[in-house]
Amino acid sequence: MNRLIKWGLASAALSFSLSSHALDLTPELMLNLNLIAASDYRVGGFSLTQGNPVLQTVGNLVHKPTGLFAGVFTSNVDFGTDTRREYDYFVGIARPLSENTRFSLAYVAYDYPKDSWVNFNEWVGTFSYKGATAGFKYTNNLQNPPALEEAQAALAPLGIKVPDRDNDRIITWVEYTQPMPYQSLLNVRYGYSDTHDEMAYRSGSGDYRSTYYDWSVSLSKQLLGLDWKATYIDTDLSKAECMSAFGRAGDCSATVVASVSKSF
Repeated sequence: MNRLIKWGLASAALSFSLSSHALDLTPELMLNLNLIAASDYRVGGFSLTQGNPVLQTVGNLVHKPTGLFAGVFTSNVDFGTDTRREYDYFVGIARPLSENTRFSLAYVAYDYPKDSWVNFNEWVGTFSYKGATAGFKYTNNLQNPPALEEAQAALAPLGIKVPDRDNDRIITWVEYTQPMPYQSLLNVRYGYSDTHDEMAYRSGSGDYRSTYYDWSVSLSKQLLGLDWKATYIDTDLSKAECMSAFGRAGDCSATVVASVSKSF
């Protein structure tokens, strides 16, 4: 069983900002629709498609007076298991606090057909001041993988107790977006993931740790009615640590992800 799923998954960073291309359904209600094609699906620095391209769709309804929203995100995935698709259902609120500050808070349910034990829920929050943003993701309902439950059942008659996995995880990050020449945008992000499992990542020398860091630098620009982006992504995980946690040594290595999206 590919251990990628063991530590819980997280969808692509959902943007809860209001799109300039939104469709007004009523004076108070609008619809955001986005189609995305990308060369890889990276979350927290690791690939959810084993380095293969993705097609993604996200749509959300926004109540403009309150900032309340609800929507769904979907993408193809490839963990080396039966599931080939991710569905994220989310509700939340995004509002300005002043001219330069903004916050968002959302509750997201992740669904992976044919591998339902991977499903989990997560709180996602952000606070922004001008171009700077700090964010967090928290979940406390990660489930045991089938291999662990099988081991528990097999060893229980022998009086050997195999402990459950730690079912919570927290991810925090900071990022900054800076306007650049030619109406382009530069974004720099630095993230920290903590599984609360002291044996989550095993190095080649046999040492363990429960945390890792990821970072990215992206440049984006609107052109011909499309949003184009190139992103350099990397983590501080070694190939051995990546293999021990996610099942493939190269899924945490440095890469450049190219994407193009269309908003409606």
